[in-house]
Amino acid sequence: TTDSLPRRQPFRQLVTTRLCPSVIRNEECGVTTQVCKKIHDKRQFLEIKGSDLGEECVIFNKFGKCDYGIACRYSSKHLDAELNSIVDEEKWEKMKIYEVKKTLSKELHSNLRGKKVWFGASYNHLENAGIQISNELLQHRTKNKRAKIESCEGDQQVAESPITAEAVFEEVREEYYCLSGKTRRTLGDAIRGKTFLAPLTTVGNLPFRRVCKEYGVDITCGEMALCEDLLQANASEWALLKRHHTEDIFGVQVCANSPLKVAKTVELISSECDVDFIDLNVGCPIDLVYNKGAGSALMDRAVRLEQMVQAMVAVSSVPISVKVRIGTSESKITGKALCERLSKTGVSHLAMHGRTRQQRYTKHADWDYVAQCRDVCQPVPLFGNGDVLSYEDYNTRLKQADGVMIGRGALIKPWIFKEIKEQRHIDISSSERLDMLKRFRDYGLEHWGTDIAGVEKCRHFLLEWLSFLYRYIPVGLLEVLPQRINERPPLYFGRDDLETLMCSPKSTDWIKITEMLLGKVPDEFNFVPKHVANSYN
Repeated sequence: TTDSLPRRQPFRQLVTTRLCPSVIRNEECGVTTQVCKKIHDKRQFLEIKGSDLGEECVIFNKFGKCDYGIACRYSSKHLDAELNSIVDEEKWEKMKIYEVKKTLSKELHSNLRGKKVWFGASYNHLENAGIQISNELLQHRTKNKRAKIESCEGDQQVAESPITAEAVFEEVREEYYCLSGKTRRTLGDAIRGKTFLAPLTTVGNLPFRRVCKEYGVDITCGEMALCEDLLQANASEWALLKRHHTEDIFGVQVCANSPLKVAKTVELISSECDVDFIDLNVGCPIDLVYNKGAGSALMDRAVRLEQMVQAMVAVSSVPISVKVRIGTSESKITGKALCERLSKTGVSHLAMHGRTRQQRYTKHADWDYVAQCRDVCQPVPLFGNGDVLSYEDYNTRLKQADGVMIGRGALIKPWIFKEIKEQRHIDISSSERLDMLKRFRDYGLEHWGTDIAGVEKCRHFLLEWLSFLYRYIPVGLLEVLPQRINERPPLYFGRDDLETLMCSPKSTDWIKITEMLLGKVPDEFNFVPKHVANSYN
């Protein structure tokens, strides 16, 4: 894989070429122009910005306003003669309910950064379970005690009580942000047999999930988010929890290495976010995650994993699920024992990728083992995952699990969900595939923004997707149906020039496709795919 390869962002915009947001809002800059290095003159910015990429701004056309103003690369129809933004108030009032909401409020962001959020349900559960949290409680007490001493006159003493969650809460309750619990919800048994888009790091972003929803997928899940970064109010990590209104059954996936971190994160998400379930990642094979004791490393730490899942179930108001592998290596196949153990913790459902961590994608997924695991964890539903690229694969695997989760197969051809619903192979043309990419572009610009940074971020994620999408072989060119996910085809010509371009394994050709949709790439543009499967290279 490319896990060990040095990777840099394809594009980085210099601060000195960015327009200050205060200019877009027609406000005074919050700092002096000597300190703020961004551009404050609209005419000067226009010279750097260059010509628009098109006349139609997808954000303005949908919502009646574009918050990027003059910085938008499609701004011609929503700027007046003074270069100020035009707002269609009637359309905005009608459409604003469909805007994807921020997952982290300013108040909660501030309190998380200041470590002034009280995780009462987590502390109470872990304390009752005999898990050590005294250091965490002591930090809260020390912070609060320091604040009280500073507000007292002279050397007035601040009384101390025992280090218990209840005692410390009484000391800090007036100064801390307290999470509000919600009514506990369940998914029920109705999820059995539903199509499930697997959580996919980087490529499982919101615009891609919208494309999959159009093709009929039932359940979607966000990209893996690190608990540590969420608890530190990392904005980019919180963005992974955003949900589009078309995602009717939507979950998020978290990754951690301790009961305390995961319990706090789950309590936070279930209290503040709009999700239907929270999944714990116990399958991530990446060294950076594994070496910290998270992801697939938890497969070899059954007691800790059980403590983490029990804590998640105890503090969450939404259903909890766990995604595992069959083991970490051929000599450590622990998936069956883990599934049996986890099925007794109160989880809503389980998912299993039929490979070991060590194996990655070099062998076929072991669906016979998945079926064994399905049998031992009843009545908890188990979704199987691995090597599904056609409705025939899906039908076969559905006999070995309670549901099928699709990852790479959806990246290679997202219309697999439509094939499953209609029980037929769909010979999608190159022009239809281009239309699909145009929809992704529009969803991406709506999600990441229509300014220079947003356009290039959209291009980056489109390229990551194209690094999978080129592997699709058109049905009309196949001698034998269906295409198998690990079969490497010889080089071939498509039925037209566009189809030939789309099947190219060269990243320079993928860049050409993005230039058809997003204009010319910036100077010194660089792209190295993050996901490169062992079995394919």
